[in-house]
Amino acid sequence: MGILCVQLLAVTWCLDPAPAAADYSQDAVKAAYLFRFAGYVDWPGGADPTKPFVIAVVDSPAVARELRRLVQGHQINNRFVAVLEANRVSDADRPAILFVGGGHAELLRPALPALAAESTLVVTEEDGGLDEGATLNLLTLDHRVRFEVSLTSAHRAHLKISAELLSVAVRVTGAGRS
Repeated sequence: MGILCVQLLAVTWCLDPAPAAADYSQDAVKAAYLFRFAGYVDWPGGADPTKPFVIAVVDSPAVARELRRLVQGHQINNRFVAVLEANRVSDADRPAILFVGGGHAELLRPALPALAAESTLVVTEEDGGLDEGATLNLLTLDHRVRFEVSLTSAHRAHLKISAELLSVAVRVTGAGRS
């Protein structure tokens, strides 16, 4: 199992929920997931190495703040990481990863064709997030942040989700490449 998978497992399973709540905020854990997800997803084609790997965060300033802190000095796919904070999905100009904060997944439907055409990994955090078109959806179960995956949405966006990531998801739906 890859080192990134072990790190994800440490965040989600190995920590006792009580100390985890004291040591890590849920926003910090969500930010860590967003950063780590990139290591388990293959995007089509080659990205321009001179441009940053953009993670856009819609309507979740605390997650954006934690993500900025986390990614400082780090790279994803040999590209420096930029965190873009947006109020609307349409303001998130062609990111590699788009995170839509809770209560806003319905904003995705009109943007899904453009996001899929850009091979954007869409991540939400609410009940029904996968039904709204997200590829990954964060859930809080037993005081821990977990995630579920839609292979149908991944396939639509031409994304390949690694078997390692699928193996630690609480639920995998749909059909597509794996």
